[in-house]
Amino acid sequence: MTVAILHPGEMGAAIGACLVSRGIRVVWASESRSAESRKRAECAGFEDLGTLDHTLATADVALSICVPSGAHDLALQVAVRKF
Repeated sequence: MTVAILHPGEMGAAIGACLVSRGIRVVWASESRSAESRKRAECAGFEDLGTLDHTLATADVALSICVPSGAHDLALQVAVRKF
């Protein structure tokens, strides 16, 4: 199974790290992400697939763990993707 973490903030990185520790492949998209997000994802053992399109196309499941103020924009980004 491959799980995409769409926002590796503190909570997303912690949940993803738990998945990684159980042998689950966790992927994410570093495109347009901050240095802090990149560091958290790397430390948690996530595999960087670069773009959101590639990440979503690869994942079996996507987890959207973000602050409420960012949820709408993230939902729009995911909704416009073609699978």
